[in-house]
Amino acid sequence: MRREKLKLLLVFVAVYLSWDAYALLYPFLGRWSVNILPYFLKLPLTSYSFEYSLVSWTVSHGFIHETMRVIYNTGFTGSMFLSFAYSLGDERLSWKLVKRYAIAFSLLALSFTLFHVYAPHRVYILPDTYAPNNPLTPPQFVFPSPHCVVAFASLMVLWSRKSIQATLIKVYLLLVPISTVLLGEHWIWDVLGGFLIALISAKIEKMV
Repeated sequence: MRREKLKLLLVFVAVYLSWDAYALLYPFLGRWSVNILPYFLKLPLTSYSFEYSLVSWTVSHGFIHETMRVIYNTGFTGSMFLSFAYSLGDERLSWKLVKRYAIAFSLLALSFTLFHVYAPHRVYILPDTYAPNNPLTPPQFVFPSPHCVVAFASLMVLWSRKSIQATLIKVYLLLVPISTVLLGEHWIWDVLGGFLIALISAKIEKMV
């Protein structure tokens, strides 16, 4: 039993670090990625007025703003580690999560290698303060949203769980996509793209 859990943990960490490895390699792998932002901005709900009003509302409500910022800043790693830690009580559930993360990261990597857009706060001047980029968060990692991919992938696996711990984690997971939009870190379309990647990952995982 301990050996199986150790194996699970090592595979989970490897999958998690694989995304960091891709991010570090992206300056080379993504040099041929096509910027589709001009076409992206023709979609509804991408205008300056919409994004500015959304972020202004968030910033003007101090508690909401701070809460959304904490959820966003922890959203990628938190979604994965909280969900995986909860699932350790059921190895079948743990393997399902790990497999879906691995599939989702592969789809994300393919997507960003082929095309990219930039976040609302890089396209428009918005009324909030944003952290500078670091090597693990290239500015092209926007559509689909990696935050939303891991949040939705986790949510789909934990959805049927009814314990208090699972419910709290599910509330957190639901707030992650909301935080990305309210803070101007992602477009609404990034959230939808993240949901689609998570859904495709679930379908593939069930087939393999």
